[in-house]
Amino acid sequence: RMSKRGSKLLRYALINAAWNVSLNNKTFNDYFMLKKSQGNNHYAALGHVAHKLVRVIFKILKDNVAFNLD
Repeated sequence: RMSKRGSKLLRYALINAAWNVSLNNKTFNDYFMLKKSQGNNHYAALGHVAHKLVRVIFKILKDNVAFNLD
């Protein structure tokens, strides 16, 4: 289950960003489909994609590298 601690607005923004990035990016879409095929429901899979998105954003900011869309 997703933790209900912290900012509701941030959770909402992350889930929306995860949905949009899974629609528009093959890497994130493949990860979303993998989680769906493992038996997760739609929002659980989006939570996994949101967590991956946070990890990618953190890496970009920490190491000052460019995001490769491929």
